[in-house]
Amino acid sequence: MNATWPDILTQRGARPNAAGDWHFDPPLASAAASLIPLLREASILVVGEDAESFLQGQLSNDIRHVSASQGQLAAYCTPKGRVLATFSVWPHDNGYVLRLPAELAAPIRKRLQMHVLRSRVALEDISGDVALLGLSGAQSVPLFREHFGTAPDSPFSVVTSSEVAAMALPGDRIEIAAPREQAVALWDRLIAAGCTPAGQDHWDRMAIAAGVATVLTATSDQFIPQMLNLELAGAVAFDKGCYPGQEIVARTQYLGRVKRRLRRFASRQPAQPGATLLMPGGSIGGMVVNVAPTPAGEYELLAVISQEAADGPLQLAQAGSPLRHLPLPYELPAAPVRENSDGG
Repeated sequence: MNATWPDILTQRGARPNAAGDWHFDPPLASAAASLIPLLREASILVVGEDAESFLQGQLSNDIRHVSASQGQLAAYCTPKGRVLATFSVWPHDNGYVLRLPAELAAPIRKRLQMHVLRSRVALEDISGDVALLGLSGAQSVPLFREHFGTAPDSPFSVVTSSEVAAMALPGDRIEIAAPREQAVALWDRLIAAGCTPAGQDHWDRMAIAAGVATVLTATSDQFIPQMLNLELAGAVAFDKGCYPGQEIVARTQYLGRVKRRLRRFASRQPAQPGATLLMPGGSIGGMVVNVAPTPAGEYELLAVISQEAADGPLQLAQAGSPLRHLPLPYELPAAPVRENSDGG
């Protein structure tokens, strides 16, 4: 956000950890509505006469469905169909805004810029101008509606007022974007309305519970969209035109050959995205995608695991107790017959 934001959070009871994330005491077990400063998110503005056609040819979802009241989730893939980044795609007066982890903003913007060629498109990192807050919990929609007159009440729906733009995300979450100079007043207003302050780990844990994967540097270029369940999250349109990796993504879908899938676990040991999961005997069973601590002192994680590892015990490569399987809020397709395939 801005240079004084850490001081502002400190004054409001936050403290940083070794990784630079901000936390509020005591840890939250649950809250009807939690307010989170999303300091690890970035915003790339894509504008110009050809913005729609440009993104339509680059991302996995159908950009034509983005409107003033509807955003979407999308993936950006390599020609081999491997996901480089995941975005929430927002409407903008003059084009679109791509929201993604800040650690990927520079390399992804650079890669997209390489494909602009003669298209009348401009890409700009506007993260310094925009404050992002997360509102989560069962009362997030009613509270937002009470204070802004309307609310996004279904996944990826968007509302815009004179003060903020907001998008609903799976898992009782609303992401709010506002001009940076309004961040402090907006924060104080929502806290006064009854929101409980929380750190971004809380937001990450809600995304994990919703089964929505976020690609980070450690997991970029590792998985095709179906391995991350992105087609189940509505991030892939199979009836649109070409984009990088489209042929492999489509062939994998229509042949039903996805031999690795995203699943949710609990761990007693900490983990990092990109960490290896092992099956009994030491065989590699999967890779950690996202991790968040819980108020109980454990960790929840999303990991892409192989078909062989789906029903057996798994543990982190640094040893420790086996992971516990946790449910996802959606049903996974039946596992394919074992054979070599692009989806393996």
